[in-house]
Amino acid sequence: MERRVADRVTPDRLRVALVSEYYYPDVGGMPEHVHQLGCALARRGHAVTVITTTFPGKVDLPMETPFEIVRLGRACPPLLANGSLSLAAVGLGLRHRLTTLFASRQFDVIHVHAPIFPTLALLAIACAPPSAVLVGTLHTHFVDSTMLRLFRRPLQRYLDALDGLIAVSDTALESMRRIGFRCEAEIIPNGVDLDGWQSGRRLPSLRGSAELCLLASARLEPRNRIETVIAALRVLHGHGSRLRLNILGDGPRRTELMEQAKGLDCRFAGAVVAARADYAASSDVFCFTADIASHPMSLIEGMAAGLPIIAHPIAGVRELVTNGKEGLLVPLGDVSAYAEALRQLQCSPTLQQQLGDAARTRVLPLSWPRIAARIESTYRRLAHTGAAATVQSV
Repeated sequence: MERRVADRVTPDRLRVALVSEYYYPDVGGMPEHVHQLGCALARRGHAVTVITTTFPGKVDLPMETPFEIVRLGRACPPLLANGSLSLAAVGLGLRHRLTTLFASRQFDVIHVHAPIFPTLALLAIACAPPSAVLVGTLHTHFVDSTMLRLFRRPLQRYLDALDGLIAVSDTALESMRRIGFRCEAEIIPNGVDLDGWQSGRRLPSLRGSAELCLLASARLEPRNRIETVIAALRVLHGHGSRLRLNILGDGPRRTELMEQAKGLDCRFAGAVVAARADYAASSDVFCFTADIASHPMSLIEGMAAGLPIIAHPIAGVRELVTNGKEGLLVPLGDVSAYAEALRQLQCSPTLQQQLGDAARTRVLPLSWPRIAARIESTYRRLAHTGAAATVQSV
């Protein structure tokens, strides 16, 4: 797949389309990234349109959205892939509607998130006019994928059609290369709303009578292994410790995990957005239990809230947390080690404070104003490169 390079207009106010299969009311790292990037670009004076699909349900967003949202088609029933729920937009005339939308809005930039996954991302790349800068962002870490290997050659053509590629981490980029994709990418990590995560209220109702209040924020799906912290909680409960675990998120394992948590002070709050900062301010420790992640958004958010971290030393976590500095890293799935880490923090408020302070300091460079400025700079650099290529070809 080839795109003719055309003259690109680079006005002060860019018209930016953020194309993402995943967006609210679906809750997760990519919806949060797209939402916060849209907000940050709008604050920088750009006209932003998020192009996504229709999801069931609703979510309590914390603010009025400062950009337009266009929903095409609807999300198909989810499939389990890479230990996570995968969705794709379906509906009649998606390609025609995208082509018409691009023609009518005349976007300066079309920014496609997860550019090799169906269906909106692939259609957006295929339909993008040559006048727009076409950018992709890699978000996902995966060990392997039979499906991607099978379709690697046709998918490579979509990657080759991009003017530029961003990856949120080295881990996300290496996942693609390991499968055999040819790609070069600029590493621009996920951002975080530092002020928002410091704005929460410490609410007794969210703590109960707990000596130590834990927070986990994740989809309730296999790769997030919430059962590890539930089992660790049970170990400490058996020794008389009063701990509460608040779990923000929903998913196919909810019923199973609620059964495992019977008899413990474990609250399943469901998909929460607006009240997340209050939950963080009311907590003492952030528990991250995933077994695979690229540059985990929920982990960054827990760090931004100034919470000490307990996590496993997987690739995406090691880019953010050093054992004994921003948190405690324990072997994957080791319930005894997880319980011991919780016990250490329960016994030492000083250690909690030291780790929490270091965690927040570590993510200060990830503030959304900084990250959005870097992404905008990439847009303009690619626009300039495309214009220069046009001049040379004349």
